[in-house]
Amino acid sequence: MIKKRYFLQLGLVTLGIVISCVYLLTLITPSEEAARIRNSLVHQPGKLDDFSWSPSAFPADFKVETQTPPPYFQQFIDALPIDSSMSQMDKFLLAAQKILDRDRSGGPIQSNTVDALKKIQDEGIGWCSDYTQVFNGIAHALNIPVREWGMSFDRYNGNGHAFNEIYDQQLGKWIFIDTYNAFYVTNRKGEPLSVLEFRQLLGTDRSQLVIQKISQARFGFQNDTVALDYYQRGMPQLFLIWANDVFSYDANPLIQFAGSFSRMAEQITGIILGINQEIRLYPDPDSVQQQKDLLSLKYTVIFIIVLNAILGSFFLLILFRMFNNRVSHG
Repeated sequence: MIKKRYFLQLGLVTLGIVISCVYLLTLITPSEEAARIRNSLVHQPGKLDDFSWSPSAFPADFKVETQTPPPYFQQFIDALPIDSSMSQMDKFLLAAQKILDRDRSGGPIQSNTVDALKKIQDEGIGWCSDYTQVFNGIAHALNIPVREWGMSFDRYNGNGHAFNEIYDQQLGKWIFIDTYNAFYVTNRKGEPLSVLEFRQLLGTDRSQLVIQKISQARFGFQNDTVALDYYQRGMPQLFLIWANDVFSYDANPLIQFAGSFSRMAEQITGIILGINQEIRLYPDPDSVQQQKDLLSLKYTVIFIIVLNAILGSFFLLILFRMFNNRVSHG
């Protein structure tokens, strides 16, 4: 009778674990939704002040890269025909042109930053997030302050785009640059625009926007209008990656170990360790509900994780009691 009770308890606990895991599986399918789960766990709602700072005053909790660039990155920079009179923007665009010189075959890399640069150069593969990761490293090697932004087209999931923003000391401002799609934006006066200036004019006066192509051959859209439509669609779900420490992140031994298994294992490890890159959501009236849903998803995922931890503890406890009962009764 005691044995049956234990088996019944084990069955109920196992059923609870299976049901919760199956439900979690429905939340992370397809792959774009897995990215939404990740974003829910690392996001914070932002205020306008969170996006208007300059590099002279990085937010205290912003993870700024401080490590010396790896030799491969330094070799890449040393090979560029940089002139001392160049502005920081000119240096960055020179690096972008070198990357964009070769043909591209597409496909994600999802690896460490050095490996990503090698594969972009040697194999022509890489998605937008690979490019922003690499150009975070290139900007650091060039001693240029850099930020990474993202936008989503569907509830902050993986269906979106990533791009960089650098700070040019001569201009005294942040400048939006989409290296993956090979362009930046100016106003009619020829002044390069920041992400937020670009965003504002998209919503108020698109006629003031001028697409400046870094490479005509690598420009990622059929025409300028399509590019502006694409960005206008994603801007309501805009967010800032709250870090640019790509080399420090890669150097963490636990991240390296987890990354040897899969990108997902690496990201889960980063979240558990608290070193995964946080995202700060831009406050937009059109994304209020999506941001509430993202927070609700965060609580749901945490609940499932805690529930499974409790059920798993009960499972082990029942097994322990079964073993003790068997020993005590010979």
